[in-house]
Amino acid sequence: MKHIAIFLAAFAVLILPSLSLAETRTYTETVTVKVEDDEYSALNKAKERAREQALRSYMNDVYKDRSANMNITADDKFIQDLEVLESVVGGVFLKELQARIRVTINEEEVRAYLKRQGLVIGKNEERRIFVVIIPGKMDTGDAPVVLDNVRAEIRRTLTAAEYTVIDSEEQVKRLESLSEEADYSKLVGQLDGLGEWVVIGKVDIDVTRDGSMRSYHALMTGKTVSIASRDLMWEGNIDGLARVRSSESPKAALRMAAIKGGKKFANEVVKSLNTKTITQERRGVRLEVVFPTAGNYKLERKILKLLKSDIKGLKNVSQKGRGKSDLTIDVYYTGKISDLVDLLIDTFEKDPELKRYNPEIESSRVIFKR
Repeated sequence: MKHIAIFLAAFAVLILPSLSLAETRTYTETVTVKVEDDEYSALNKAKERAREQALRSYMNDVYKDRSANMNITADDKFIQDLEVLESVVGGVFLKELQARIRVTINEEEVRAYLKRQGLVIGKNEERRIFVVIIPGKMDTGDAPVVLDNVRAEIRRTLTAAEYTVIDSEEQVKRLESLSEEADYSKLVGQLDGLGEWVVIGKVDIDVTRDGSMRSYHALMTGKTVSIASRDLMWEGNIDGLARVRSSESPKAALRMAAIKGGKKFANEVVKSLNTKTITQERRGVRLEVVFPTAGNYKLERKILKLLKSDIKGLKNVSQKGRGKSDLTIDVYYTGKISDLVDLLIDTFEKDPELKRYNPEIESSRVIFKR
């Protein structure tokens, strides 16, 4: 027992220096605030300001040129540790509190938040969702206010549900001109390979009067479509309603209606996606796998036999069509299409004839080419 204790002590001596060298994002901030009520309240203000300063320094250090476009608040979840090193109150008539505060950033939480916002690439990239909101009938002249508030509420709700939202002006401005139902399929086609789902919504504004009250409606029609399979995940109509007195500001009422409409719309999208994607993961997604077999019957039999072998997640393999050039096979796969391609490459690697094929993903099809 004594030997074990000595060994552990020696081991600790060896590893402690290496642990101390591990990089941590810690900032020591000097903050000065006025003491308006009491010293305790002033110290809390100093801590809040230290959080903001440390987080700003972290963003500038880690994300450099992109930090100006990254809007992140000093939420407690982004702070791993905070320690007041020194706190002094000075002044006679105008008291001020000066504090030195050490702040350690919770890098994992910051990065996870930025991933969900679509600002950095990471684990949530497979949950990418495009949001395209277009104006409908808006006679009030306040379309920008309404659309901005609707988009902000949808982004907030989807981000909280851990979806990577893609709705920046640069990424979707070329798509927002598509406002008719007939354009939706064209829109989805333009997003092949760029994300998993697209949310398309149109906002109409309607104002009705009832005595001394006015009702402002942000009427939203929309749908959510799977980009890969073109499956309709959700479709519906939402009414964001705000009732105010006729004397109250129309802009404030419109903003309230837009927020309510955006929140209800996003909640319906999340509910549907969470339900249908789980179902989809259980039953699989229908995909097509295409091979240029040139009517070679023996080669076609070999491919079918390999696909019907034990490939994890692949099921319901059936020949859809064959001709003089291509063999098309229907499959159901429980997973991402890119994972299926990797599995097929690994399977075909063992065959000298099939390993020469090069797969390409086109929407919900995997096309093998020579």
